[in-house]
Amino acid sequence: MTQAELLLTSETQKFRAEHPETIKDWERQLSSGECGPDLHFCFYALEAYPNLTARLDAAEYRFDFAINAHILHAKLQEQFLEDGHIGPLALEHANEALSDIYRALNEKHPKGRAAILKSLQ
Repeated sequence: MTQAELLLTSETQKFRAEHPETIKDWERQLSSGECGPDLHFCFYALEAYPNLTARLDAAEYRFDFAINAHILHAKLQEQFLEDGHIGPLALEHANEALSDIYRALNEKHPKGRAAILKSLQ
């Protein structure tokens, strides 16, 4: 999987294809710095992961990555809600899961990244 494909799973591709106006709105929100809390978390949490952020910036992919992460984050919340967690707890679990993904992708060595990328497929 190339850097430009990070978090571009079949689910994120499907969502992007089905909701192009939403994607454009999220891009606008990110560029203006006026985004909702979940998208804000997905974008600004990247600052804690300098290796990942540097690779994303080099590929000019940070906005798209954050949007893909936002789509994944929503799916994670949905899964935690289906598992019986209440709203705030589902959100916290989704935040932790996404942070784990960011942490793995931040690793310099491909082994840790490979495992997380494989799990997203």
